[in-house]
Amino acid sequence: MNARNDFLGMHRPITRRDFLQGAMLGIAGMALGCKTQSGADNKALSEILPPYLTGVRGQDFASTKLGHRVRDGEFRELPTQISATNEEYDLIVIGAGLSGLAAAYVYHRETKGRSRILILDNHDDFGGHARRNTFEWNGTTLIAPGGTFALEDPEDSPPEAVEIFSELGIDTARLESFRDNTFKERFKLSSGVFFDPRVFGNRAPQWVNRFFDIPYDEFFAQAPIPEAARRELAELYSTRKNYLPDEKTREQILTEMSWEKFIREVMGMGDHAVRFANIHATDLVGLGCDAVSALEGYNIGPGFFGMGGEGFYENNGVLRYGYEPTTRYPDGNHTIARHLLKAILPEAVPGENTMEGVFNSVVDYAAFDRELNNVRLRLRSMAVRIVHEGPEEAKRVVVHYTQPDGRVYRVRARGAIMAGWGMVAKHIIPELPQEQVQALDQYRYTSAIYINVLLRHWRPMAELGLFDMYLPGGYCAWMNISDPLHVGTYRPEYHPDKPILLNMYKYLYSPGYDAVEQMIMGRLELENKPFEEFEREIRTELNFMFGPWGFNAADDILAITVNRWGHGYNFFKGPAPYASEKHPPYLKGRERLGRISFAGADAGGSPWTQLALQQGMRAAKEQLES
Repeated sequence: MNARNDFLGMHRPITRRDFLQGAMLGIAGMALGCKTQSGADNKALSEILPPYLTGVRGQDFASTKLGHRVRDGEFRELPTQISATNEEYDLIVIGAGLSGLAAAYVYHRETKGRSRILILDNHDDFGGHARRNTFEWNGTTLIAPGGTFALEDPEDSPPEAVEIFSELGIDTARLESFRDNTFKERFKLSSGVFFDPRVFGNRAPQWVNRFFDIPYDEFFAQAPIPEAARRELAELYSTRKNYLPDEKTREQILTEMSWEKFIREVMGMGDHAVRFANIHATDLVGLGCDAVSALEGYNIGPGFFGMGGEGFYENNGVLRYGYEPTTRYPDGNHTIARHLLKAILPEAVPGENTMEGVFNSVVDYAAFDRELNNVRLRLRSMAVRIVHEGPEEAKRVVVHYTQPDGRVYRVRARGAIMAGWGMVAKHIIPELPQEQVQALDQYRYTSAIYINVLLRHWRPMAELGLFDMYLPGGYCAWMNISDPLHVGTYRPEYHPDKPILLNMYKYLYSPGYDAVEQMIMGRLELENKPFEEFEREIRTELNFMFGPWGFNAADDILAITVNRWGHGYNFFKGPAPYASEKHPPYLKGRERLGRISFAGADAGGSPWTQLALQQGMRAAKEQLES
């Protein structure tokens, strides 16, 4: 094992570990972890900012521990010793994600900035799933999303989200202008598929590029698979057949059937088609096509064009993949969270109030929770109990929260908005009626892992002509060389011989099990897996995929960040009853309870960012009416 570790570079002095087996390293260890390979001086502990931390991020061990204490019933009975903060607010928001920040923003705006608002979050950073990973190497800064990747379908945004974007100065069309549209052509890059011999049985690893760019029979003719499999896959991606001509029953049939069953029984295809459908299912839903409804396949996947499916469109005679997440900042949607934060807590995001200025600002975390602020953001603070103070017509709510020191604190407000995961509400709001608890019991979440690897260079990928990389049946669903984006003073050099970030997206699913069982199994694996195992797997896989073309994990990997999201996507997309639209549980789950309202993307039934903003505005307006 030691020889193998040496070969992979497991003991090379990269920036990798801020948490080890769930325990925070000591101050000296943390300072050492922030020392770069370029020989820069160690940063003082006070200067270590969450986006710069590597190792396990996202739902890190500390935030997960806080949440699990609530889940396991530790606070069903509050301790006798409670620290009364004597703080009084107009509104307390639980969750500093996009929806919680949007709720605070709307409430702050409508009260002309005079209201007192407290935002609580159990993580050490704001943004919820919209996080930023920042890497520095030899004077170069590289930034990647640690979660929510892009503003998908901005043209279809609900009016509430459009209103918020406009007021914050976010021009979604301008986001496209940050992109170097000559980049792929200049370096002759395209989308490629990795034919893994462990999956397809070929003799050696093989990449085939120009996926979605050339006719599919030409593309799959280059694949190291049997001729029958080539024909099957070419048909999957190019068919214009209408498999369900009766439009009246189409939606019902697609809702009640899994996508895999549709592929096998209606389309008459086999394992290879299922593997490629899994690329699309896992990337956009978080589970394989056996646990996703055929209706979701209709919305996102290949094979449905002849039925009016929305996943592919025609261009120059080729059916092209319709999912193009190009409306984005380099950090995904984290800068959307920064815009919201700047609007309610300007001193926390110093600098110009422009798209470029907000993106490039160095957030002042020390400004989050100052006593004189009307708006305060308190991190590492997990709400454990929300109740009305007195009878049903009570004028205030009481919120108890805990911090890593184990103490429980009490604050009061005129109202509260629960903007964390909807499922958490049933653990912390004892007054919920049984019907609402039953609705929240039906909320489901799939797991996702967003991995960012800082590479010394990306010459092997460039020689292969790869930008987007798809791995049917492989370690990740999808990988890509970091998007060529320039935002104001952020102008890294995107060149094959320069450092780059490789973005990897992995989803945990177990074909053959029920959708709920798969979600539980994936979450258990994710939450109990130490960073060292992730690191070893990442190094092994990258060596396997690119080693024959000159990649060496020991020499070429400079830093690794693994962003764990155990509740990554809310799930209302499986075969019935999960995809039921007649009585979706989130309609009951988000019903206002006295002075307590509910926000979050899951309150709208989708992980769409714009829906999170919409639900935040709805909840804020409910509170303003009280």
